Amino acid sequence: MPIDESKSLVGSLSVESVALQWSSVTQRVAEASKKSGRSPSEVTIVGITKYVDSQTAMWLWGAGCTDLGESRPQSLWEKQAALDAVSLSDERKIRWHFIGHLQRNKSLKTIANLSLLQSLDSVRLAQQVQRDAESLGISVDALVEVNVSGEPNKTGILSQDLPAVLDDLAGLDRIQVRGLMGMAGLQTTNPRTDFAKLRKLRDDMVIRFGDQFQLGQLSMGMSGDFEEAIEEGSTMVRIGSLLFEPIGS
Repeated sequence: MPIDESKSLVGSLSVESVALQWSSVTQRVAEASKKSGRSPSEVTIVGITKYVDSQTAMWLWGAGCTDLGESRPQSLWEKQAALDAVSLSDERKIRWHFIGHLQRNKSLKTIANLSLLQSLDSVRLAQQVQRDAESLGISVDALVEVNVSGEPNKTGILSQDLPAVLDDLAGLDRIQVRGLMGMAGLQTTNPRTDFAKLRKLRDDMVIRFGDQFQLGQLSMGMSGDFEEAIEEGSTMVRIGSLLFEPIGS
């Protein structure tokens, strides 16, 4: 599916505006990384394309974003079909991330061409992913989603339950746990508080489990709070709406 630049506007967006927003976000990530004494290369920007159509997602990829994320399986499948044919012929192959709650009956198709499942939020889902990965003959890289704020309306493993969940995941050889994912609570006054809790939880799990898991990834921070997340140790920020705001908004 080639990019049709003759139709450069989707609503108030354009190839140019998406490229400018991508440049602005990468600059802000670089500045936040340097402020915290880290290299910008230590932080991956995952462009969350759930707000836009496949054409606009392709503009983002064209601007330089090779990690794209979706929160609904059908949208992921749709965009993969539209974009992968182009990116596979390019050295900048897209790495697809799934960030939403994954229903077990949609696991098989979702994990088939996924780079990272960021929202592994229950042992039952993990067991289904294990079975589906076996049938596909693949391994699945995943982050365990943690409900670090403890808010009842959020998905994710409660902090106090994480050690027991990781014990269960240790026996699933088709799932490679690479770290933790979480977000600041809606009731949290300062998002850095929850980000710091998640970082400490990850560090505690590294000490507890040693070489059983490689828990280097911390996916935390979104459009409104990614700079604070980076300063608290985030290695992946999930940026959606900020990338698709009209210029000057």
